[in-house]
Amino acid sequence: MRTVFRAALLAAILAGAPVAAAVGPPPTPEGSAWLLADGQTGEVLAERASNEPRAMASLTKMMTALVALESGDPDRVVTVAPAAVAVGESSAGLTRGERITMRDLVKGLMIGSGNDAAIAIAYAVAGSEAEFVVRMNEKARALGLTSTRFENPHGLDEPGHRSSPRDLLALGRAVMKDAFLRRLVGERTVTVPGPGGRGTRRLQSENDLLSIMPDADGVKTGHTNDAGYTLVAHATSGRLGRDLYAVLMGEPDRQTRASDAKALLEWGFSHYARPVVVRRGQPVVTLEVQGMPGATVALAPAAPVAATIRVGRPVQMRIAAPSMATTPVSKGQRLGRLEVRQGDAVLARSALVATAPVGTPGFGDSISTALAGIGSVFS
Repeated sequence: MRTVFRAALLAAILAGAPVAAAVGPPPTPEGSAWLLADGQTGEVLAERASNEPRAMASLTKMMTALVALESGDPDRVVTVAPAAVAVGESSAGLTRGERITMRDLVKGLMIGSGNDAAIAIAYAVAGSEAEFVVRMNEKARALGLTSTRFENPHGLDEPGHRSSPRDLLALGRAVMKDAFLRRLVGERTVTVPGPGGRGTRRLQSENDLLSIMPDADGVKTGHTNDAGYTLVAHATSGRLGRDLYAVLMGEPDRQTRASDAKALLEWGFSHYARPVVVRRGQPVVTLEVQGMPGATVALAPAAPVAATIRVGRPVQMRIAAPSMATTPVSKGQRLGRLEVRQGDAVLARSALVATAPVGTPGFGDSISTALAGIGSVFS
């Protein structure tokens, strides 16, 4: 097998398609620190003060949810500790001593942003708030969060309780890897059973981005006096098959938080295009045929090869195919493979098939091959 690299700029690959307009600089959120990142690679596309730790508010609850779900069966029933109903501020409406599943507590935590749910989880999992915080910090170290320190499970302002946009990006990505949490954080409202199983409690998310951006599907908001308005946002473009994260800290108000996140995410999606890099049946390499001088067979993908690519960055096609084709060859026979790459990332793969059949060599082909061999001996 031989491997061939073919490199081209995006404009060349998009032959016959409108050339993408130049993408301008990113919008500038009003918050004190922020970033925008590619969801698949983690690459940061734009940022400000993204490594500086600061108050994170209820973004804390992303870690609380992860530790809660790792602690055992999410459908186990736990008892709400008295300390949970005494914490105050944002509440999921829990009552002292009520019996509720861990799954419903996590709903109250992530959608209702209940400080009471955070404390109830801490006591149910670890027996105390202090011991639960130890587990949160152990998990932070396991995730490589070097700028993060937890002092409580809810995110109310406390000295030393800090994180950075880059650490919160990693934490948000961990949340979105959990199937239950991924579904949950895309919801604006959820219901959980009322105290004693009587009636229901309806909880509503403060993630206004979910209402103003159809592609948005998570993750968590927060607000305290020290932190301002915070958000870890996620959006998935079905058209591009791409996802992005935005992390905003220190935003001035709830409305600006949502509009700044939307502007960042839309700017990020404008950096990507999903062109058909190679059309169906378009030859990408031609092979000589063994034993048939002058004969060739072209290889092409059996279906269109489309890939989501970063605008303005070189794209490579990597072709692996034999140095010569061996007869007989059937039309549609697989003889190689193609990869579309951008940097180290493989964006698409496809088999390469013969575009036409080739029969076995005839008598004349054998004579031509023999004469070509004799000629090479005397040359």
